[in-house]
Amino acid sequence: MSDSRHLLKRDEVPEQGIFIIGAGHFGARAARLLADASRALFAVDRDPDRLSDLAGLPVEVIEADGVRYLIENFDLLSDGNIIVPAIPIHLAFEWLKGYLAGEMEIKKIDVPEATQSMLPNTWPGSEGSLLVSYADFKCPDDCPEPERCTVTGEKRDMPLYERLGRLEIPGFSVHVIRSRQLAPGLGGYEVADLKKAAKRVAEAGERRWLLGTACKCHGILTASEVTPVSG
Repeated sequence: MSDSRHLLKRDEVPEQGIFIIGAGHFGARAARLLADASRALFAVDRDPDRLSDLAGLPVEVIEADGVRYLIENFDLLSDGNIIVPAIPIHLAFEWLKGYLAGEMEIKKIDVPEATQSMLPNTWPGSEGSLLVSYADFKCPDDCPEPERCTVTGEKRDMPLYERLGRLEIPGFSVHVIRSRQLAPGLGGYEVADLKKAAKRVAEAGERRWLLGTACKCHGILTASEVTPVSG
């Protein structure tokens, strides 16, 4: 395991590298599951003790705040780089807010109440976000996202990422980033998906948004008001 550092040059970033943002319980699990993925692995966390727990795994550790690190180094990453969110916030939203800060002011607002009645099961998430799931029970850690639920046997006719993408909430535009399974019970999204979200939000100008991140069964929604930065 190499010394902690920050990315400095584009040629230091493997095109297919995977960046695990957070090295707590879920981040460490992700590192273990992806250890044999034959892809360069990076783990980002501001807690050196958490990073030290990854000793012995083929993971390059980076001691830094995960959101800030992703924002500051994003333009060095390739479209195919994968981000694995493993911190208890809506990483894609916090990244978007910081990444577009010089261009757009993004203010988090409450998710419209009407949204909850359109979705299967919802719970309050971190800092005003909304957690969404087809399940009202704890799913197995190693769920492979089969066509039928491993617990109930129920068939999911529409994956949650698609269902969220079809939401029609008056006054809001909707953008959903799909989390794709990398290993049983573990998902992530490509840098290209984040770029698409940023491009769409920036080009839309002043608008209210629901930004979601979701796999087939679970997701998170965050509402915001977006205003171009004057001058």
